[in-house]
Amino acid sequence: MTPTGRIIYITYMFKPRELGGQLKRARVRRNMTQVELAQQALLSPIFVAKVEAGERMPSWDTLARLGRTLKFAVRLTLVSTHRRR
Repeated sequence: MTPTGRIIYITYMFKPRELGGQLKRARVRRNMTQVELAQQALLSPIFVAKVEAGERMPSWDTLARLGRTLKFAVRLTLVSTHRRR
């Protein structure tokens, strides 16, 4: 939850640029720098920058750690690519 009590959902659907943008918006809303986020989440500042730029995709565990640090909920959306015949 945010300080105002709202829950921010970030959808993890394997779209690195969209995920990076959502992560950056959540970080900016918390008035944090990439370095502060990286330190609190025990990650490399370079890794955080690459995730925000859509150049890297974090693992589910890393995304959950970022969510806890930024105080947002991460919702996993599973999409089936299998088509019925």
